[in-house]
Amino acid sequence: MKETYETLKHMLSSIEYSKHSWHIRADLKVIAVLVGLQAGYTKFFFCFLCQWDSRDRKKHYIKKVWPKRQFLIPGVKNEKNEPLSALEKILLPPLHIKLELMKNFVKAMDCGGSGF
Repeated sequence: MKETYETLKHMLSSIEYSKHSWHIRADLKVIAVLVGLQAGYTKFFFCFLCQWDSRDRKKHYIKKVWPKRQFLIPGVKNEKNEPLSALEKILLPPLHIKLELMKNFVKAMDCGGSGF
């Protein structure tokens, strides 16, 4: 079964998610689909939590605070569909968080330092 918006919408309606309003834990691709973001390659703003600009590479490790996404409106900043779940009901997977933190930590290290 593909992880598409239509598939997840059908699955959530089948289990009556709106009635129970459970918390959801999924990988980052599924979370993006759940909140209505465009799947696959996105030009800007892939993060569903903030307005992180994936193309502004000069600011990736300099800018520490990115503006929070205020609204999820279809057709604006890679939002393709209506969200299927509230952001408060989505739990981030711990393994993905740890892997991303380690990846960014290694990228930010001094390549000429004693760690290499």
